[in-house]
Amino acid sequence: MREIVLIHNLGIKNFRGIRSGSIRFGDFCVLIGANNSGKTTVIEALALLLGRDRLVRNLTEHDFFGSSPTASDRIQITATVGGFEPNEPDRHPNWFRMGRGIPKWMDLASRAISPVQNSPDDKLVCQIAYCARFDLTSLETEAVRYFIDDETQGDPFAEETNIAILPLNVVKELGFFLVPASRTWDRMMSFGSELFRRVVNYVGGNPAEAVLEERDRLRAPITPLEEDPRLQSLVSEVNADIAGLFGRKTELKLRLTSTDSDGVMEAVVPHFAEEDTTPLPSRRHGNGLISLQTLILLMRFGSLRLANGESFLMAIEEPELHIPPPQQRRLLHLMQKRATQTIITTHSPTVAAVPAPHQLTLLVNKSGTLEASPLLKEPLGNEATSPQRGLYLTDRDATVSAIMNPAIVIPEGKTDAGWLRLLARVCDLSATGTTQVNFTHEVGVIPTKDARISEVFDYLAEVHPQITCLVDGDEAGSNYAKALASHGHPCRRIFQWPTDWAMEDVISWIVAADETVLASDELANANAPKTSTEFRTFLAEKPNKADDVLHGQVADALIASTACCARAAHILDLLSAIAMDRDPEGKANATNHPNGVTTIWTFDDGFSGI
Repeated sequence: MREIVLIHNLGIKNFRGIRSGSIRFGDFCVLIGANNSGKTTVIEALALLLGRDRLVRNLTEHDFFGSSPTASDRIQITATVGGFEPNEPDRHPNWFRMGRGIPKWMDLASRAISPVQNSPDDKLVCQIAYCARFDLTSLETEAVRYFIDDETQGDPFAEETNIAILPLNVVKELGFFLVPASRTWDRMMSFGSELFRRVVNYVGGNPAEAVLEERDRLRAPITPLEEDPRLQSLVSEVNADIAGLFGRKTELKLRLTSTDSDGVMEAVVPHFAEEDTTPLPSRRHGNGLISLQTLILLMRFGSLRLANGESFLMAIEEPELHIPPPQQRRLLHLMQKRATQTIITTHSPTVAAVPAPHQLTLLVNKSGTLEASPLLKEPLGNEATSPQRGLYLTDRDATVSAIMNPAIVIPEGKTDAGWLRLLARVCDLSATGTTQVNFTHEVGVIPTKDARISEVFDYLAEVHPQITCLVDGDEAGSNYAKALASHGHPCRRIFQWPTDWAMEDVISWIVAADETVLASDELANANAPKTSTEFRTFLAEKPNKADDVLHGQVADALIASTACCARAAHILDLLSAIAMDRDPEGKANATNHPNGVTTIWTFDDGFSGI
């Protein structure tokens, strides 16, 4: 009987940069996170457990956490496999029988696993594992795949441990395919591609027969190149020289390949033609077409397997490579339709905007401990609050971009978030190059619904471990700070502008370093005043407070002033230092809240001397 199965949970120990960690998967899962958070390690752990050996290069010491494995160190990758229908072990003998897996039962809501079925809703699952050790004598890595009996079954390499080996044919039935980020795709639609040969085999073709037929034709061409009249003289002279040197007749033959099977397969190059043009080899086309070859072929294979009642699990690293945003969205929608399960890693907010919020998982690696948190634990329902809809729907791109940073800042409102991003752009584009700050690559800014900072913090505190909040220096800001410090899980870091300050005061303070920026043509056309004091009032007026176009014009004017850029950099340096738990070097005051957890930073001393 055939089974359409999927991976519910994956556990990783001692592999690459992950000492330990676990992650849940749904039928469609997009992994996001900062660089070195573990996205590629998760994908390669899946490849080790579920794929062919060639999907991952041979393991060395560097593949063990810490890079210096002892005799007892083990890489261990475990997975809970489910989706068996009907929900009866006896109907799935490939997985459950003597010498195979042990039937277990999962509560889908909690993912808790039990040796017995406690409820009719519990689903049948099987647990499998991959374990590797480094032999300090042979200096080679030994690995084994096996079924997991229970947590205490011991080291699979120990003589006294009795394990049931996971057969390769069962692994193949899972139908796992990996498209890595590092890939050469110009030859995928050819017999030189293992994937292409597997697809041809699957639909009943025999690539071996076609290759051997072409090999024989190439060995004995109808019109050999050496018989060309323009080459005959040269070939005859070469043959005479060979006969004279070796004393036996050895004739030169010119062939298009090495005329063995490998040579034929290596020589086959896919060509593509547009309308009536001459077909061009794939490498001569744009990267978009080259990149899409493998994905198109994979998805076609997936459709065939699903139609035949078989599993198709697809893992893809960074599908955005070489593919423009409109195609990225279409590609992900196709993946959802043509695979049993799809697992994707990405840095692209465009890609991350396609799945539902609960299908996005943020990976954070804390000194080897992997934390995997979905943006939402459940699908977003009709009862969702306005801040939730803002975070996860209308402002999804900005939210995803922010949380992929090591730290995030939640300001009081959307306008403040916009100003912080503009100040970061000011520093990045500064003509002097002396105002580069860490803020842009360390801190993401969350687009917050106005006056909902506490709610937004509550939602994101379950996802991101390094959150800070930014409040105004007025009474409302102080009330927000008190509320954030009084939560069940209080905010650890709160920034507060100087007394009675709001974002307009910060911008006017930056402008005060060089008031000539107010004379720029765009600001003059906007009737901006010529002094920083008046400019603060101008920015706070209702039409101007939320005018994104005006704010962009202000940022463009600041870029031209070294003094203004220095003040902008000063502010962002303070924010990033505190957000990343670095010492701001005495440029801000810290007050410890009575809760013993929260530190409230104020910048009364932070604006002097600039």
